[in-house]
Amino acid sequence: MTMAKRFQYRWWITAAIFALLAALNGHSAELEWDALEKSYEAKEDEIEAGLTFSVKNGTDHEVVIHSTETSCHCTVATPPRSPWVIDPGATEILKVTIDLRGRVGALTKTIYVDTSEGQQVLVANVSIPPPKAARREMNLAAAHADRQAVLRGDCASCHVAPTVGKTGKELFQTACVICHAAEHRASMVPDLMVAKVPRDAAYWEKWIREGAAGTLMPAFAKEHGGPLDDAQVTSLIAYLVQHLPSTPSKP
Repeated sequence: MTMAKRFQYRWWITAAIFALLAALNGHSAELEWDALEKSYEAKEDEIEAGLTFSVKNGTDHEVVIHSTETSCHCTVATPPRSPWVIDPGATEILKVTIDLRGRVGALTKTIYVDTSEGQQVLVANVSIPPPKAARREMNLAAAHADRQAVLRGDCASCHVAPTVGKTGKELFQTACVICHAAEHRASMVPDLMVAKVPRDAAYWEKWIREGAAGTLMPAFAKEHGGPLDDAQVTSLIAYLVQHLPSTPSKP
């Protein structure tokens, strides 16, 4: 039998015994937790999740917390002191820390609290996003499989929503700079401020409207599944022709 199973088994027996003793002694055997189950949304590249469980001694006598054990070594439950004695009517905090390193997705951890009033079971649910580097690789793989993927789903919040209603310079800043001038852009994403071939209006129109198959460049025109209407495309081309280099620099 695993430790978790043993604790659960002991919990039912101990809880029943203490409930009976409390009834015989006229005690109101109550530990009031702010919640028996809590959730935590981890931030990108966060290595540790910290949760707190608040507990109130609702009895008319001291309650002793004998021990706090967790379902996994990556989870640590830290009482405010040892021994942990809670006075009648007092409210105190149990801190729970979960090591997130090397973990992705949904985690559920259990904390077993052994008290003089019986055992309590607390649950911590954690949602962990993939690391930035891993997410970047996934995005690149998705873009290679479908270059329009960058304009859908979660990516749309960065690549589509900011372009709504924008034209000219503002549209360039929201639709182009986000990728082509990013500090850590992928090596295959060109710097638009460097002309490697002659670039006229026709050049820009083809790239903006149709993108390029086999690359990460999506088609931005609505007729090809993109977010930009004709007026936006025309205004963006005009801005690019006027403000970006049109001929390669001489070596």
